[in-house]
Amino acid sequence: MIDRLDDSLSDALEWLQRVGSPGTADDASESGDDRTEADGDRRSDGDDGGEGDADAADRTTDADAGDGADDRGDWEAVESPTSRTLHGVVHGQDGPYACGEGGLLLHRTGDGWRVVLERGPGVSENTLRSIAATDDGCRLWFAGDSGALGFYDVADGHLSDYSAPMEKTSTWEAIAVAGRTGEERVRIANGSGEVLDCTVEDGCPVWGEVVEPGGGSTIPGITAGPDGFYAIDTSGGAYREAADGDATAAGTDGSTERDPRDGEPEDTEPTDTEPTDEWDRIGVRNAQVDFQDVRAGDESVFIAGADGIAYRYDPDCENWTPLHVGQGALQAIRSRGTDTVAVANGGRIYERAASVRWTELDVPTEQSLLGLALARSSADSDGLGTVPVDVAVGAGGAILERDRRERPTDGDRRE
Repeated sequence: MIDRLDDSLSDALEWLQRVGSPGTADDASESGDDRTEADGDRRSDGDDGGEGDADAADRTTDADAGDGADDRGDWEAVESPTSRTLHGVVHGQDGPYACGEGGLLLHRTGDGWRVVLERGPGVSENTLRSIAATDDGCRLWFAGDSGALGFYDVADGHLSDYSAPMEKTSTWEAIAVAGRTGEERVRIANGSGEVLDCTVEDGCPVWGEVVEPGGGSTIPGITAGPDGFYAIDTSGGAYREAADGDATAAGTDGSTERDPRDGEPEDTEPTDTEPTDEWDRIGVRNAQVDFQDVRAGDESVFIAGADGIAYRYDPDCENWTPLHVGQGALQAIRSRGTDTVAVANGGRIYERAASVRWTELDVPTEQSLLGLALARSSADSDGLGTVPVDVAVGAGGAILERDRRERPTDGDRRE
């Protein structure tokens, strides 16, 4: 009883210190909606259930042992309409959507989660492995097995099937979208290390060239950031396709002469093949683990990897920093304001709030979590309807939610 009282007093004092000292915000901010999820089946076969009860009972990482935690709201399991594996989740204009095994597409309504599609865009039951939304949240793109590809307009429920574009029938591992509906730019990556670009013109997709950013290794993650697209592969490579007009991809005078920093930054290494004109390798030198997911924000890029390790990239300094998050293979990583959240095998969720310390949160499932979407704010896009819940999905149809209205504000969390 005395120990618990001491812990409570320590937590209260730490909270008062944080409120009294506003400090600075964390460098992990997020600019848009959740745009990419990576391969679920392949990743969930790893160290899914390898932890014993004793390991599972240790719910904090070495870095934050003894650190008092804020009242961050609880993750709760909600009723799922399926037992199929869910690989990805994203916030649309009218709430969260999740995709998964057999071409399944789910939507969270006011009455809970319901099935929108049973068999995918081509009614062929190909598993959907990745889902992304336009900046306004009005259109959802999804991709998966056997070249499955399509989009769903949330306003009128219109489904469009564009499977096997450019005769590509291999599995799409990841998809990313940038821009508003009707003028979006899309990148789709597959298991052969290829990326297909697409732009929407006059309401129709226009396919570009297929390129290999690296040496042909599987690309499990791709994301859209404020300065272009980022991709990772299973050989420890990270790549960037600069946005049009980005000065880092061309001379500051608009010429095509490359910035000297883009030639061979300290934290990169050569690829097995010549880089394409569109994509530059930006790391990761001496990568210690396999990569699973990538996420780009306003100031930083995060990579989720195996063995509980993540990487943070500072584009201004062209530097990668490894981060010890916890145990298990990290499957997805997202940031919102000063918070960064990662999900992992074995039903693990880790969070970092305005510090370098990561905390493993109590989670009511042991199912591997494969996809993550943090609640969007009204500042993300004009006129965007928002649902104030964070969502994690995974094996066995698991769906976890957390109401962000029960959480302290960003100002309260800063240290």
